[in-house]
Amino acid sequence: MRVFPPLALCLTLVAGAPRAAGAPAAPPSGAGATEPWVELVTMGTGAMLFHRFGHAAICVVYRRTPGRTRCFNYGTTDFGSPPQKLGWRFLRGTARFWVDTQGYAQMLRTYRHHDRSVWVQRLPLTQGQVIRLVARLENDLKEENRYYNYHHFDDNCSTRLRDHIDAVTGGTLRKGGGRSIGVTFRELGRRGIADQTQLIVISHFLFGRRLDREVTVWESMFHPDHLRREVERRLGATPVQAYRRRGKPLPTSGGYGFGWVALLALILALPVAVARQWGRFERLALGAPAVALTSLALVLWLLAAVTTVPEMRVNEALLVFWPSDFLLVALGARRRQWYLRIRLAWLGVLALMLLVGVLVQPLWVLLLMVALPCLATARRCLPEP
Repeated sequence: MRVFPPLALCLTLVAGAPRAAGAPAAPPSGAGATEPWVELVTMGTGAMLFHRFGHAAICVVYRRTPGRTRCFNYGTTDFGSPPQKLGWRFLRGTARFWVDTQGYAQMLRTYRHHDRSVWVQRLPLTQGQVIRLVARLENDLKEENRYYNYHHFDDNCSTRLRDHIDAVTGGTLRKGGGRSIGVTFRELGRRGIADQTQLIVISHFLFGRRLDREVTVWESMFHPDHLRREVERRLGATPVQAYRRRGKPLPTSGGYGFGWVALLALILALPVAVARQWGRFERLALGAPAVALTSLALVLWLLAAVTTVPEMRVNEALLVFWPSDFLLVALGARRRQWYLRIRLAWLGVLALMLLVGVLVQPLWVLLLMVALPCLATARRCLPEP
C-alpha cells in the first residue's frame, strides 16, 4: 500500500457505530436499503511526521454485495523513489499523485495499526447525486485523469473530495466559503508540527508571505478536520468515530521557535563583540556571521529561483538575507564601513515596512540575525566624526 507522505491527508471507511474491522455500515434508521451510498472518511494525526496533518478518503458502499465496496484514495504516490528525487519534485511543484482504490477492511486495518482516529460520515445524498458522484470518481480512475500535481494547500486528496462533494450538491460547500476562519495558513500548519520546533524554525526562513494570509472557509477544507466539520455543518452528516487513538494525544499548540533564532543571532554576534572589546581579530571574528549569513542567503535565493511553489518563491526573507554578506570579511576596513551603513539602513527600512504592514511575514527575529553582528562592530566600522 502506497499511502500519502509528507504534508498530506487521505483514506476510507464507513459510517455507523463502532464495529468489527471490515464490517460495512448498516444504513441509518429510516434510510432504507437504497444502495450504493457514499461515506466520507477522515483520519486524525499519528505519531509519524508524515501523519501529522490527517488524511481523508471516500468510500462507495454496497451492503448487499460488499465485494463491490471501494474506497477512493487520492493520496497515492511512488515512495519507492529516491528521497532526493521525490524532494526535487515537491520543490518543483511536480510531485505526481494519483487516485487509487482499496478494500474497506484493509484500509481500516492500516489506520488502526498506525493508531489514528477515524471518523465516518454517511453523506445524505439523493440517489441521483450518488450516481453522479460515483461517475466522477470512476472518471478519475481513467489513466488520462488519475494523475495530478500535489500541492499541500490547493490540491490534495482532501480538496479533491471537497470539490466532488460540492459539485454534486450544487455548490453547498462553497456557499459563503469566502469568509475568513480567523487564522493564517502558517498558524494552521504550525498546529500539525507543534512539537517539532526545528521544523517551525525552518519554516520561518523557507516559506513566504502566502502563509501569512488568513484562510477562508473554502480553503480550510484542505485539512481533513475542517472538511469533516463543514460537511457536518452544511450537509448535516454527523461524524461517527469508528476508532479512537489510544496513544497519548499529540500537541496542537506550542512555541514559535523565535527564541532559537534569537539565540543563533547572539551566537553570531558574540565573537564580533568580543573582538571589538579586545581591539583585534575583528576581521576573523566577522568570519562566522559572514559565512553563516551568506550561506543561508544563497540557499534561500537558490530555492526561490528553482521552485515553482508560490509559498517558497515569494519569500520576504529574501529581502533580509543577502548573498553579498561575504563582503563583511572580503572588504577592507573603510569599504566595510560603507557596506555596514547600507546594510543597517536597509534593515531599518524593512522594520518600517513591517510596522506599516507592507511586509507580513514574521521577520523581526530574522532581522535580528543580521542586525546584531552588524551592530556589534558598527561603531568601529563607521567613519570617525
